[in-house]
Amino acid sequence: MKKTIEILLLLSMLLFFAGCSKQESSSFQTSASQSNSENQPAAFSQKSSLQSSGASSSSEVSSTSAVKSQFDNRVIDYYMSKANKVIVTNTHVTFTDDSGRGEISIEKNPKKVAVLYGSLTCLWYEAGGTAQSVIGGKSAAALYEEQIGRDITQDEGVKVVSNSLSGSNWDIETILAEQPDLIVCAIGMKGYATISGPAETANIPVIGINYDTVQDYLKWFKVFCNLTGRPELWDSIAGKTASRVADVVSKVPESAESPRAVILVINSNILKAYTGKSQPGGILNELGGLNLADPDKNQTGSSIEISMEDLYALDPDLILFSEYGEAALATLDELYGNDPVWQSLNAVKEKKIYALERTLYHNKANQNYDKAYRAMAEMLYPDIQF
Repeated sequence: MKKTIEILLLLSMLLFFAGCSKQESSSFQTSASQSNSENQPAAFSQKSSLQSSGASSSSEVSSTSAVKSQFDNRVIDYYMSKANKVIVTNTHVTFTDDSGRGEISIEKNPKKVAVLYGSLTCLWYEAGGTAQSVIGGKSAAALYEEQIGRDITQDEGVKVVSNSLSGSNWDIETILAEQPDLIVCAIGMKGYATISGPAETANIPVIGINYDTVQDYLKWFKVFCNLTGRPELWDSIAGKTASRVADVVSKVPESAESPRAVILVINSNILKAYTGKSQPGGILNELGGLNLADPDKNQTGSSIEISMEDLYALDPDLILFSEYGEAALATLDELYGNDPVWQSLNAVKEKKIYALERTLYHNKANQNYDKAYRAMAEMLYPDIQF
């Protein structure tokens, strides 16, 4: 029984391929016996039908190649669905941000840009831009080093307008005093809520962003590279990342059962489990894993508290630990290594506990999303060459 994303693919096809017939869209139906089908572009149900509808046995090799090409194209279409909504003209880029205000249009080539969230700053630079106002601080500097290759807060002409990601701690006058032509910020951490009103009064456009998926990454890369005047980077960076992610997803094996996993994280000394609303949880779903902390994908938050008793009841096949702050894989052993409940878990006894690297799963992986998918796929399916 294939792990599928029939529902998501159907929605994206309805939205982006309105000309498709009812017969075509109805071919992406969820199996009644499949309990883990939503949000999983691990394998399309159409893969089987494409294979069965191939040419005669005399052309089996060419038919198989064509099937794989069609399947890979469907996967790429899924990941490109949000980027395909972005409209680019000679002078403007038009899109919908995550503020809930509807479609906005931003003039290309802004001269002074404030990017007020570390991962978004890295994406802006990745897409060919530079920023004049940024967030500073130890964690931001480390992120810039990791993804940009240097601490941009030390660059000439770059102003650190706050050392905090939280909009509640921003000095609005300091930000606006730099007279940016464009402000890019996150919806979370009260960033957009804090800056949007004053910026509107000052006639400064603001883009509010909330992203956790490859679809989001591709959308915002398209927006950014066209705003920065570097559209050629779409093919050389984002397009290649999308293709490599699709390649990993297309290799997920057909299986009667999904790998049963939990994704643990320690935040403020509290043990939590990531749901499908989180970045690592979304990747797990898309690779066909069953997230035992969110099996029905109905959790509204990105994480929930979890106890040893909960883990004992769930008894996952494997445990993924998301590195966060100072907490690493060794932290689990330090905190729970002597706990008899922890020691009784099959994943612990079979040593199926894996670290999710902070730079790939806690931070936005950006052009390295394919590495995040490949690494987790190898944890879920150790016998498959990804």
